[in-house]
Amino acid sequence: MTDCSPEVPEYSVRVSTRAHHPRLVVTPEDGLVVVLPKGYPVSGVPDILRRHAAWIDRTLARTAERRLHSAASADADVPDRVELPGIGVSLPVELRAGSGLCVRGRVGSGSVVLSGAVDDREACLSALRRLVSRLARERLPLALGGIEAETGWSATGVTIRRQRTRWGSCTARRTISLNESLVFLPAHLVRHVLVHELAHTRKLDHSPHFWALVRAHDAAWQEHRRELRDAWRHVPPWAGRS
Repeated sequence: MTDCSPEVPEYSVRVSTRAHHPRLVVTPEDGLVVVLPKGYPVSGVPDILRRHAAWIDRTLARTAERRLHSAASADADVPDRVELPGIGVSLPVELRAGSGLCVRGRVGSGSVVLSGAVDDREACLSALRRLVSRLARERLPLALGGIEAETGWSATGVTIRRQRTRWGSCTARRTISLNESLVFLPAHLVRHVLVHELAHTRKLDHSPHFWALVRAHDAAWQEHRRELRDAWRHVPPWAGRS
């Protein structure tokens, strides 16, 4: 008799003391990772993978495209313009040669200015990434504050990080973490993420009650949620991996 069960894909296992249930994570760098709570039997992993085979296939297919996108960062050129629609920034890049071995980036009057050893491509890209990180840390909390004022919901704190698999998250203590690469996304998707995470300060799960909260302030949340699945496409290769 022919065995028609789904083929188990390649995967790695990571044990987490913070995990309460097994979960699957797919990233361009690590592929499929099974995160297990401490003490969970590894022998049960193949069954988990078979039960979620359709989701794994879809996600690995999307991630294969993202892996190619990420690989392009190694050969990325210094952009002529920095586009950060998530925080309303669109500025040309100006190179100013100077002494020293490093490159510094700043927002000047009407342009992003890179000064120093601007003939060093990687140094220029590093300076741009540092500048984007600073802008994200300055502007995203302000954007979150605007949504807090609109909704009446509030977080106890906000952190901005280069997260690998999430655009945002919220803890039981109502602390929100946002991915700094949100600045590259269209403004309506940034707003969707902020509404989503603030709704978690009222309801931590993804129950119908939670989605009703989201819908009250983001009527097109289902469409925005679908767009977010491939939103990494908005992050340019020069920005590096996130």
